[in-house]
Amino acid sequence: MKTTQILDNALTTFAQVIGSAAVLFFLYRFLIRSIGVERLGIWSLVLATTSIVTLANQGFSTGIVKFVAKYAARNDSARVSLLVETALLSMAAAVGAISLLLYPAGSWALRMILPAARFPEALAILPFALAALWLNLCASVLQAGLAGHERITHRNSLVLGASAVYLALALLLVPSRGLLGLAQAQLFTATLSFAVAWILLRRRIPRLPLVPHRWNAPLFREMFSYSLQFQLITAGQAAREPLTKALLAKFGGLVMTGLYDMAMRWVITFRELIVQANQVLVPTVAGLQERDPQTIPRVYRDSYRVVFYLSIPLFAFLVVMAPVVSRIWLGRCDSVFISFVALLAAGWLVNILCNPAYVVDLATGELRWVGAGCLLTLSMNAVLGYFGGKYLGGFAIVAAASGSLILGYLVILISYHRAHRVSFSCLWPADSSPLVVAGALGAAVFLPFFHSSWASSLFSAPTASGILSALFLMVLFPMWAHPMRKRLLQWLASRLPA
Repeated sequence: MKTTQILDNALTTFAQVIGSAAVLFFLYRFLIRSIGVERLGIWSLVLATTSIVTLANQGFSTGIVKFVAKYAARNDSARVSLLVETALLSMAAAVGAISLLLYPAGSWALRMILPAARFPEALAILPFALAALWLNLCASVLQAGLAGHERITHRNSLVLGASAVYLALALLLVPSRGLLGLAQAQLFTATLSFAVAWILLRRRIPRLPLVPHRWNAPLFREMFSYSLQFQLITAGQAAREPLTKALLAKFGGLVMTGLYDMAMRWVITFRELIVQANQVLVPTVAGLQERDPQTIPRVYRDSYRVVFYLSIPLFAFLVVMAPVVSRIWLGRCDSVFISFVALLAAGWLVNILCNPAYVVDLATGELRWVGAGCLLTLSMNAVLGYFGGKYLGGFAIVAAASGSLILGYLVILISYHRAHRVSFSCLWPADSSPLVVAGALGAAVFLPFFHSSWASSLFSAPTASGILSALFLMVLFPMWAHPMRKRLLQWLASRLPA
């Protein structure tokens, strides 16, 4: 197993997520002050409507990573080239057709959800959002080709560069054009991402032509048999977010929808720090399945220990920071935003801990229980969210979304352990107990403190930073004493120049 390459991929993924998070942080601060939370809610709804198109993405993209890694392990470059062209042409045709059908459906949905005065603005940006999403999904096929060759460092550089371009264009266009300028910035960035991804992939696969034109039916069927199963999984994942936002817009209003979107972005940013770094194992495990399948359970256990070690303190920090982020983004300590962050953090923490099992199932093609868990999450989210929102309001909708996420992904985790006879005792690493206690204690003490109105008005930003440093030190001591710290530092030291 190429340990150094895995580490390089994970580290650059970590850096890419941090950089993208910084861009997102400044972008949201700028948008709130330029167009307001209500218009941000409109933008969020339009993106949620167009995100249905991602149903045609993940199956193909994940299939490309798996099968490119498979044929690269066999040194079959001709088949790899043909595979990428087939996937790209299939994606372009499928997403293009879905987008054409989605425009009238999306227009109808936005008309039903939005107030009449806001509908024309949303309709004006819908074509730009669909076109940008089409280009982004085609670019994701090319990025998956890079990932299948374990050239994830190139993909990460591309994604980070695109985020910087998007921020610069938004700063330039939004003040004069509003939401339309934001949509135009997104479309230009998507076009640039596609062009650069194609250039990078052609350098890695010289057999690729300048213009893709070859389509191979046997390769398509091989990918399709895998992608069809994964497409059901993607359907549940992609539909969950627009469903939650639609319920919030109906029962909670646009302002609550905008606050939910901000809270979701904040939590997902920290989730991506770990999940995307762990996702680099998909091509590695797919290659191991061809060469040495007996080592896969060991890879799973090592991956889970690292994820557990990093996620507990990280999620304690994001919860405690919620009041501070609220003051930076909104100019006030908003209790709705803070409560949404706490609810979502609980659900996505469990999701992260289940991710190593999810990744191994994707790489090996064992998707039955993954599909069952995602279907359970979606159905519970819909039923509990509707009745909760109707009778209890917006908080119940978000609680239902978080609870359904926990139960659905626990099905995936438990089924993996039972199917592969992996001991459940490894789910709670004994040497991580002090870390859990420190993280839980820090969140329980500091979150109510920062959330209280008197503390928000009494303490300045430097004072709040000092108190947060105390939390950092509280968690740092058990992290430093943990055996995983020494192992990770040895990995990092091995990558530094002499």
